Amino acid sequence: MDNLIVAVLSRKRPPALVGYLVSLVLVLAVQAFEYVFPPALHRYLPFLPVVFFAAVVFGRPIGLFTTLLSAVLGDGVAAFVLEHRAPGPEEVLFLALFVAVGVTASVLVESLRSAVCKLVDAEAETSLLLDELAHRTRNDLMMISSVLGLQAMRQTDPHARAALESAVARVRVIAEAQERLRKSGKQGEVEVASYLRALGHGLAELLRDVRPINVRVKASPLAVEASVAVSIGLIANELVTNAFKYAFPSGQGGTVQITLEAAEDGIVLSVADDGVGAPPAIKDGLGTRLVQLLASHLGGKVERVPVSSGHRVNVLLPIKSSAPAATSTGA
Repeated sequence: MDNLIVAVLSRKRPPALVGYLVSLVLVLAVQAFEYVFPPALHRYLPFLPVVFFAAVVFGRPIGLFTTLLSAVLGDGVAAFVLEHRAPGPEEVLFLALFVAVGVTASVLVESLRSAVCKLVDAEAETSLLLDELAHRTRNDLMMISSVLGLQAMRQTDPHARAALESAVARVRVIAEAQERLRKSGKQGEVEVASYLRALGHGLAELLRDVRPINVRVKASPLAVEASVAVSIGLIANELVTNAFKYAFPSGQGGTVQITLEAAEDGIVLSVADDGVGAPPAIKDGLGTRLVQLLASHLGGKVERVPVSSGHRVNVLLPIKSSAPAATSTGA
């Protein structure tokens, strides 16, 4: 209802001539209706919706015109002139009240329309500025990612190179969130399913080198706050990175599956692989500690799920959501 009022008040108005003609037709129609069906209350009351409609749709001048025209026709003022008789005190009072209400409604509607138009313009300008800010932020982050990537390529120390590649992946997670936020059209919200698919594709291209490793994403569409989406993306990034690092040694290939689904108490983010499994030392790694920290910050918990082959980690997050049909893709 609020959006409908804003849309009506902020829309471009029809030509003034159209407004005068429509108002005249509506006033005459109400008068004809009253002639056939005499109103139970006062004759002026049926004209008030017409006055309000004219003021909202066509503007203050036509609202005032409709008020005066209704005042002349509504209670037989023209008949008083033709019959050469003066209206009684009660008739004068109702006439004055009707004109006062009609004029007030026309002025207030015009003021409300002016305020709504200014609000709409300000919102559009703010949205444009935020879009530009998100776009520039994303470009800056991608530039940082590219610089770190070039630096990683020049490193001969495998540990230093791995650290830089991890930094590149984390920066890309945040950059991708900014891009999704810019395209979402929702203030401060990111659609996580498409976000995870983009991250999965990017991680596959960044990490797998020449190894035949696929990253698949199965996720239910879910819109969350941008900060929450970044945390989910970072968690997925660390878990997928660990899978590439430990599950597929010596050029081995396989599949890493990212799953996001609704649960009774929130959502579950799961990352599983069909590799050789994770070594015990992974519990003490920087990536694992980061996953624990991010999940704890969201009020969730991390679980390592025993599987017959490979490795699986579930992250339970208390984020309420609906559970529409899931879609899947591979990278």
